[in-house]
Amino acid sequence: MLGKLLKHEWKAVWKVPMLMFGVLMIMAVLAGLTFSLPIWDSEWIGLPLSGVMLLLMFYFSMIGVTVGVSIYFAVRYYKNMFTDEGYLTHTLPVTTHQLLISKVITMCGWELIASLAVILSLILFGWVTVLSLIPKDSSFAREVLEAFGELFRAIPELWRSPEFRGINGFGASIVVMMITSVFSNAMVMIGSVNLGQMVRRHRILGAVGAYFAIQMVMQIATTLFVMPVMMMQIEAIDYYMEVSPFAVMTPMYYIMAVIFLAVGIGLYFLSEYLIRRQLELE
Repeated sequence: MLGKLLKHEWKAVWKVPMLMFGVLMIMAVLAGLTFSLPIWDSEWIGLPLSGVMLLLMFYFSMIGVTVGVSIYFAVRYYKNMFTDEGYLTHTLPVTTHQLLISKVITMCGWELIASLAVILSLILFGWVTVLSLIPKDSSFAREVLEAFGELFRAIPELWRSPEFRGINGFGASIVVMMITSVFSNAMVMIGSVNLGQMVRRHRILGAVGAYFAIQMVMQIATTLFVMPVMMMQIEAIDYYMEVSPFAVMTPMYYIMAVIFLAVGIGLYFLSEYLIRRQLELE
């Protein structure tokens, strides 16, 4: 039954996020194309300003995609679970665990896709920008390609250099932190909505307040656990000058990942309890 729930969820939600991603890619291309237009040397301030505005619109589009996907799924979760739609949702022949996990998996999946879409838009913007800046019928394009080729050939040597010691563990810690942060962010949104339902007359306001309260607790916990480790690593750098900065950052990212995972798991079980024991539809 969980598979059917996931299939229904993905079929029901894909249009809005994909529309956001499409707008983001269009903004990336338009922002990159501004560098091929003769507007930056114009004496009229309006033309360079229009180029700057396009670049800002691309920047805010990246923020809008990441934030917009989270808000979209939080609103959808609220409607599916606690409004008139909830009467149909809670009559389905599924357990609370199956219902909740389908929402969590769907939200985590789309938030991860949103992060990848932002990275892809940056790559697309950089590619279009480079093509826009390369003059036609010149040797500049060949020089740029040769420079990139030399850079890629130098990467293995840089990877083995002492300055890059510990980069493999650093990269793994970033991946682990990103995955746990996606799960944590989804559960913060879901948990905030569930906690907000305890404020019967002001549910949306209660959800917003719960969101900021959870974020504050996470910030305090991160500071309390990360700062001592960071100070120890800084002292290690002063004492052992050969310590790589990547080795310094790796433990902090793993600690943050543990905090994100703990918060996400705690909010999951809290949400399941509230849905089973404290459910009250509008």
